[in-house]
Amino acid sequence: MKAALQISFPLLGTVFCAESGFMDKLGRVIWADHITPDEFEQGWIDAVDEFDLNENVWLKEMFDMRSLWIPAYFNDEPMVGLMQTTSRSESFNFYFGNYVQRGDTLSEFYICYQSAIEKQRNNAKKLTHYDDFTPKTITDREIEKDAIRLDTRDLFYKVQEEIRAGCMDIILLGMTCLDNVKKIKIQEPGNRTRIFEVELNMETHFIECSCKLFTRVGYLCSHAFFCLGICGIRIIPRQYVSNRWLKNTVERFSTLELGEISDRDATILSRHVQTQDCWFEFQGCLSDASGNADVLEYIKNGISSMRKHITTTMKKPRTRLNSEQIEELIDSHVVNEITIRNPNKSNNKGSRKRIISGAEKSIGCNNRKMRKCATFQEYAYHDSRTCPEKT
Repeated sequence: MKAALQISFPLLGTVFCAESGFMDKLGRVIWADHITPDEFEQGWIDAVDEFDLNENVWLKEMFDMRSLWIPAYFNDEPMVGLMQTTSRSESFNFYFGNYVQRGDTLSEFYICYQSAIEKQRNNAKKLTHYDDFTPKTITDREIEKDAIRLDTRDLFYKVQEEIRAGCMDIILLGMTCLDNVKKIKIQEPGNRTRIFEVELNMETHFIECSCKLFTRVGYLCSHAFFCLGICGIRIIPRQYVSNRWLKNTVERFSTLELGEISDRDATILSRHVQTQDCWFEFQGCLSDASGNADVLEYIKNGISSMRKHITTTMKKPRTRLNSEQIEELIDSHVVNEITIRNPNKSNNKGSRKRIISGAEKSIGCNNRKMRKCATFQEYAYHDSRTCPEKT
């Protein structure tokens, strides 16, 4: 905005924007977290009137389209994970541009593309391993430990700040209860001009705050954590835990084969899903070991004893695979009636004739009938027209 103002007011320069306080006054109403559209409009008008900029064309245009870019008009819209299409495409282009160059062949492009995808997978594995470590808590509240068990590391630090703010000096102005629904009015010490209203259902643990932080960013605010604490709720209500922030999101929705997601909630899990769960348990044990030699030795001994037990008591003797077992292994069956056949060979090149060599010609001459040459009056394999001695 500072660059735009400099273009709109070339005579004022950057000194006006930096030292007059106009940018500070305008920024406080534009980027305020807890502000209504009416409060924004009043703050904008006051700032423009103070500096006598009512007739500026650019400011008028920006104010007319305020519902398209001012955050106060999006308080009721979920803004978590929101990104412009151009920003997303530019991010993809920049990332793959480090691997792919103009003029690459198809094979080079395939290799470079695989390298880019492998790096993304490696980063995902690093973040998954990073989430397995337990971060340090700053409060003694059980709800913070519950956030550690659920959320990823990056989100947990944001939630931790909200929990810490909920433990600070928040002023309780009043509380009313009607039909198991508590309405709580609170006030922040640093913002005495604004009162936040929180509504909490003690049966369903439905909670709603007037700041609407959860609607915008996808996690509860400090006011909600404060009210949960004074009402004796020790865990985060599960309806306010988004799937995108869970540590086990990949485990819950990834399978070894396509089509297994629909069978995830079945009573009897399929063999592929059971195999997947075994792998996740094994990887979880290795992550919990964290390079500890004693724990790794314990895991190794346990797996060895389990394998020995399976081999001696549970595993059936190995037999030769029959056709049905092979079909089950490759997930394909032999078709009894063949309806699709190979196409006929197409002869679409040349005249289907070849040049006969001299040796073949000489061999073929033995089967030809001799003719009388009129030039020399002798029998040969030519006549007077094709006589080689004829000049």
